[in-house]
This record gives sequence, structure tokens and C-alpha cells, in this order.
Amino acid sequence: MSGARSGRARSARPRLLCRPLAVADLRAAARVLFHKPIDLSRYPQLQQYGETDGFSLNYYSNWSDFDIEIADQATVETLAAHFSTVWLRDADTNLSRPFSIPVRSGGHPQGVVRHFISVPYEDGHALENYFVELIDTAEHRIEIVNPYLNLTPSLARAFDRALARGVSIDVVGRIDLKGDIGGRFLTALNKLFVEKYGDRINIREFKAPDVVLHSKIMMIDQRLVTISSVNLNNRSFVHDSENGMMVLDPAFYRRMESVYDDYLAHSQPVATNVTIGWAYRLLFSNGWVKQAF
Repeated sequence: MSGARSGRARSARPRLLCRPLAVADLRAAARVLFHKPIDLSRYPQLQQYGETDGFSLNYYSNWSDFDIEIADQATVETLAAHFSTVWLRDADTNLSRPFSIPVRSGGHPQGVVRHFISVPYEDGHALENYFVELIDTAEHRIEIVNPYLNLTPSLARAFDRALARGVSIDVVGRIDLKGDIGGRFLTALNKLFVEKYGDRINIREFKAPDVVLHSKIMMIDQRLVTISSVNLNNRSFVHDSENGMMVLDPAFYRRMESVYDDYLAHSQPVATNVTIGWAYRLLFSNGWVKQAF
């Protein structure tokens, strides 16, 4: 993880430009701006997206994402150096080299910005530990936008500790993940989250027409914001490489507050009396199965 005020990496506060991003996701990387699958039958050598209802990688899903543009050149160079530690990691051990780069500053930082990257199976669950630490710092309120709600045991205990000390937790998610890959399984996991926390957490479902929520935002105590690729599920914290930004700055929170309010405006309260099929209950009663998602 890199921090603007850790070690020698001290820099002026970067200019972060935030905007919502509506995209259609084809496989993992190809993103284009259209709202329904394109007929590719004229090209038999190409995959026809949208025919498998989320059960293979040629599914079609119209995702609503959120991204950040970093406009400060020194910060961009620092982030590039940080990314290089992962992309240029040791091929034999999969270990990343230590990250260290001095950054000259033209003034004193007004806030703290940290960029984080996880390296699955090699970093000692650093990302999971970091998010547990952030949740444990909450004193009043946690606001979350995230479509995947299958908490790891450590995160679940952090949520329980926060609720026990009176922290209010609000979640805007997408409980019904039809159209996502493995959407039926993911929907069942989200419903299990609602069943466990629905009477203690304000859970709302994002309801923009024909759009699958894909933004991952967490805001704590009106002063700390994370914007990342991190799903609140086992896959992100155990199996996948993720990255994101943590900003500790009340002014930045105020900018993000209107973004969160927009998600609220396009969401509805979730009923706590969810229906979960017995087969899914049986399947996910095994901890090792839940850990795969």
C-alpha cells in the first residue's frame, strides 16, 4: 500500500476527478457504451454475447461503475511505480518488490491519500486486514455502495463490532444480480446477508432500469472515503487482485456525499423477509463453498 504521508512518499494533495461511469461489460476487459447486446450472427467466428444468462464469460451485463481520474502528474508517477511492483513481481515466488519512491511536494498535504493493491495468497490477507481496520475505526456512521455482500468471517466480526458500539451502517447494493456471471448464486449470497443483517443495517437496492450496480464505495464518519474495485465478498479479499484509493479528507467526503445521495435516490428499501431456496441454503452452509464467492 502506498500512502501520501507514509515513509518518504510525501506529496501535495492530488486533484481527484470523480464521475459515474455507465458501461456494458463484455468478458473482463472490453467495455463499450451500449445498452443491449449487439447481434453478431453475421460473424460466426465471434462470440454472441448475452445468450447464457450469466453462466459463462460471454454473458452481457450493463454495469454502472464509478471511477476516479488522477490529474496530478507526481501522483500519477507514484501510482505507476506502485503498480509496477505487482506487474513486475518475481515470476518464481509471485512476490512483489518493496514500494518506495520519493515525491517532491510544493506544499503541505491537506489530506491523506493512499493507493492500495492486493496480491492474493502472498500478502497475508493485507487487503482484508486493512478493511477490517478501517471499519474498526468507525465511531458514528459507515455508508457503503457495493453489489456483492458475502462477507469474510473477519469482516463479519468487524461489522458486528461496529454495530455493537452503536455505529450506523447503510448499504446501497444490488441484491438481485440477475445478468451478472453466476447471478443466481450471487443473489442467494446477497439474500443471506440481508437475512443476517436486515434488522440492524439499513439495506437498500439500487433500482436504475436495466443497469447492474458495480460501484464499490465506502465512507466513514464524514471524513474517510474508499473508492476501489473491492467487492465485499470472499472472492475479492481472498482470491482476486484488487486496488483502490483511500482518501482521509472531510472536504473530499463532502464532494462524495452528493454521489452517495444520488445512489440513494435510485434505490429502494430491501424487505428483510427474503426467500432463499433450500438448495442454496444447503450449498452455502459449507464454509468452503462461500469462500469461493
